[in-house]
Amino acid sequence: MPNAKPIHALLLSVALLGACSSQAENDGLTATASGGEAYATGAPGGVTTETEQISAVVKYVDQAKRTFTLEDEQGNRQTFHAVPEMRNFPQLKVGDRVKAIVAQERVVYLRKPGEAQEDGAAGVVATTPEGAKPGMLVADTVEVTAVVKVIDKANHTATLEFADGSRRTVKVRPDVELKDAYLNQEVVIRLTSALAISVEAP
Repeated sequence: MPNAKPIHALLLSVALLGACSSQAENDGLTATASGGEAYATGAPGGVTTETEQISAVVKYVDQAKRTFTLEDEQGNRQTFHAVPEMRNFPQLKVGDRVKAIVAQERVVYLRKPGEAQEDGAAGVVATTPEGAKPGMLVADTVEVTAVVKVIDKANHTATLEFADGSRRTVKVRPDVELKDAYLNQEVVIRLTSALAISVEAP
């Protein structure tokens, strides 16, 4: 039914890697993006997925500063600072190939009457074993709920009210019939994002 505001993959990856914006050669690496949407015709809600993948080669490593510069196939370069969670940084060498995948999933559905409410967040961080090439997996899930307060059949929109009292009007898919019965029903919005970084020797 509604579409939640997407989490931007680039913001996630930059926050986790700590990109050094002061470096002169930060051209920005080229990402390959894909996505999809799944829903049952006529049923409110659905699942939206977005994936970005970056593949680059290590061109420079500064062990003292814990920084490294990557170059993609287009010749773009970007320098990053390795966060403390990225163990085994000393194993990173010039010529290593780095792959980063950022994936997002957004699930939206009407909560069934009597279904338990589980607003909150959960996350996980995993790193490679000691002595291996550096790598990490970070995943985070956030679930929030809102209540359908207004249905506008003329404009085919619904206005949602969140726990903090804020409201947002969203477009509803054309195949979904806006029923008066949806008023005051809860909408669940579950956002899951994950970042996986792996390093392979040349």
